[in-house]
Amino acid sequence: MFRNPNYKTPMKFNKTALLIFAFIPMLVFCQNDTLSKKQIRKQRPTYIKTGLGSGFSYFRDFATSPLNYVGLPIDGSIAHLKLDDKREYEFGVYYSFGFYSAYVESTVGKGLAHIIGTNYSRLYQLKKLSVKNWNVKAGGMVDATFSLRYNEGLGNNSGGSELFATLFASGIATKDITRDELKQKKIWFVKYSLKPRKQALSFRLNLALMNNTYRNGYAYNGQAYLVNDLKSFDNYKFKIFSGYRMSSSLDYTYFLKNKNALQFTYLWDAYKTGGDLDKFEMAHHTFKFSLLFNTK
Repeated sequence: MFRNPNYKTPMKFNKTALLIFAFIPMLVFCQNDTLSKKQIRKQRPTYIKTGLGSGFSYFRDFATSPLNYVGLPIDGSIAHLKLDDKREYEFGVYYSFGFYSAYVESTVGKGLAHIIGTNYSRLYQLKKLSVKNWNVKAGGMVDATFSLRYNEGLGNNSGGSELFATLFASGIATKDITRDELKQKKIWFVKYSLKPRKQALSFRLNLALMNNTYRNGYAYNGQAYLVNDLKSFDNYKFKIFSGYRMSSSLDYTYFLKNKNALQFTYLWDAYKTGGDLDKFEMAHHTFKFSLLFNTK
């Protein structure tokens, strides 16, 4: 059999084709990686968190009285929360009000306090510390809290208010206590069963890196009350790195089948201004119940 001298064996791939095929895996890999990050963001659980609670609170304002005022305020909050194992973002507002009393022998001083605030936090997973059923995150939070108090027994100092603006370093450790199997239990003669359910227990600590305050001077709200010329925030001053603030929370979260969740929280928050004779201190111990509505 003779071969035609004018016949050329066709090449399976030319150089251009080889380059295209060589880059296809890389292009696919890059595309999938980008899409996966977008999918993670889209699939990250998002909640509207509404909370209601109460607890024990106290404050002391040395600028007007060294007495300790104690109360049981009502606390409410709402927040937008996005979280998974790697990220956690939260923006919220809160409000509490209640009557406070100070006891000196047979005399009782009474006052009313309103507290309103807002905060925003971002936390990121620490992979080296996140092992097995433990997940550890760290990040920061900014918080602005405004308090307004009224006590008619203090005369010219019947009204008082302060603003705390704080930058926190934050950390949270979460323990996954999910129940994977159906468990049968018995108390005395009563039998009951515990169905599989996703649950989590977490502890968060916030330490102030910078605490700033907006507050008036000692004794009077400026000279406005003395000359019958009322001015809001008369003689108030904004001070950087004034006083200190710390807070922590212990949460138990119970996830429902409809992707919503219930959360029980113990919250501790304490803060004070700088200064000596005119220092202001306040602390809260709050027990709160929250509903987390999944929006996705």
